[in-house]
Amino acid sequence: MPTTYNKRRDSDGLWEVYDGESEEAVVVDGMPLSGLDEIEADEAIRKLRRGELTSDNIPPTAQSGWPPTKDGI
Repeated sequence: MPTTYNKRRDSDGLWEVYDGESEEAVVVDGMPLSGLDEIEADEAIRKLRRGELTSDNIPPTAQSGWPPTKDGI
């Protein structure tokens, strides 16, 4: 199953992009996607879903959905 990316607000009112399964902040090029305004977080999620950004801490197989489940879905 492909990774699900979400956003959450921190105590300072800023946003963090995280992996929906592990609940870990997404890291890109060594930097966590945190301390963002909401528009930046939304754009980062769009780019992650399109493959324009690649997470350092999410395995590539999880990102692509490979290997398929036993049902082939």
